[in-house]
Amino acid sequence: QRLKADPGDFSAYCNDGFELLELITENVSGMSFTDYVEENICKPLDMQQTGTPWNAFRTEEMTDTFINGNIPIAQDYCMDIGSGGILSTAEELTRFGSAFFKGDTTLLSDNSKQEMSKTAVTDEYEGSYGLGWDFVSYEDYENAGVQVISKGGDIQNQHAMLLVAPDEEISISVLSAGGSSSENQMLAMALMDIALAENGTVVEHSKPQDKETLDTVPDKYLDYADIYFSDRGVAVVSFPDKKYMQITDLSGDRPEIKQFLYTTEDSFVLMDGSVESGNAVQSKKHTTVYFKNRSGTDYICSDEYMEIGSNGMSFKSYNMQRSGKINVSDEAQAAWDARNGKKYYLYSGKYSNTLYSDMSCMKLKTYPEARGYVNGQVITDSDHAQSALSMPGGRDLQDIEMRRENGYEIMDITTAALEFISEDAIRILPDDITEIPLHTKKASWYSVGDSSDRTLTLEIPENASVYVYDAYDRMTYSSYMTEYGNDVPLPVNGKIVFLGEDGGIIKITQ
Repeated sequence: QRLKADPGDFSAYCNDGFELLELITENVSGMSFTDYVEENICKPLDMQQTGTPWNAFRTEEMTDTFINGNIPIAQDYCMDIGSGGILSTAEELTRFGSAFFKGDTTLLSDNSKQEMSKTAVTDEYEGSYGLGWDFVSYEDYENAGVQVISKGGDIQNQHAMLLVAPDEEISISVLSAGGSSSENQMLAMALMDIALAENGTVVEHSKPQDKETLDTVPDKYLDYADIYFSDRGVAVVSFPDKKYMQITDLSGDRPEIKQFLYTTEDSFVLMDGSVESGNAVQSKKHTTVYFKNRSGTDYICSDEYMEIGSNGMSFKSYNMQRSGKINVSDEAQAAWDARNGKKYYLYSGKYSNTLYSDMSCMKLKTYPEARGYVNGQVITDSDHAQSALSMPGGRDLQDIEMRRENGYEIMDITTAALEFISEDAIRILPDDITEIPLHTKKASWYSVGDSSDRTLTLEIPENASVYVYDAYDRMTYSSYMTEYGNDVPLPVNGKIVFLGEDGGIIKITQ
């Protein structure tokens, strides 16, 4: 790995940081992280249903999980234990939160807990991180004289939120199968409001009001017209006829256009509809954006209001970074342009990797409007592209290396240890095939072809899996679907992938 910024430059959420702490804990204590959590957290708090995938997985108490709303699927789990591999119940997670009440020294001294609940962040758009906590400051609660701290977490199908008011001795947890930790946070805040009200503290949550807008953009902003990028892709910022700001997101198959009017508060507010036609209204998402210069680089920051039911909160963050001049050779640009629109399929993931149901395919995209970029990364030569993103809130870096293997191209996301094989390498599944030899972290991909009414009966050994996708790369079958059976229909022009370990075989009856 390489650093995205100089140490101490800014705060950004980082799973790798928690994983590093996991390794440090093991080296200092001489114990596995699982044993350390058991001995030093679970036992002191009498948490008997909390642990890691090594000692607390798929017990009778685990909730069922589903995909697409109602399809049962085996529970997922995270083996990066420090950053997402703790399993618990809502009751026991709440008990863990109570260990942070003022005066409770079961796990930590009050001095340590106070240090954890401080933030070194002075930039409101950088976040309000503490040591381990996602948020240590909520404006509405602070206006009521209450400090609330929180930590959320998500794996693919399971989500969690812990909200603690240390001085008021209130701990609330919301766990869910489906949804998201952000939705859980809204519910936890509603419960926090009820608990505080029972103690005599009423919290008023302000909702954003429509802004007063103007029909002309000041000249000082016209120089901000440029290419911007984020961990989601590339966008073009323009100011048509100085009437409004337009952000055209180039990342998807079709450009997504958002229009913003300038406000009397020296900001830009998101509009729904067309400004040009005169029928635009301020978006119900109440999104306001600002330009900000930090250490010589221009950024676009956003303040977006999220509402679920009657509860809502504002999320302030850095949103995009200005590109600056990109020097790329004609040869390198042409090499990546030749890959534009080409699909690559996950090749190196283990058979149990949930990315096969979530991100099995990646498509490369270059942009005529943004020379020098591919998928938001900066082209460095004909076979390499590197993330240039350096901003608070920007997540994991993704550097790309292209190479050839057995005559086909492999896309290697080097910073994530993930390899994707070119669609060109995928053969049509033969009609007479009866078994698939398996190889460790070497997926066997096949195309279904255009024949219809084709069904396979599969005999899948332990430590193996199979996924099926339709013509649009949407998953239609996984061997982790718990009530599906072994008869698998194949969609026209779809794909199927077989995964396992060296020496294994999946048998097929057609």
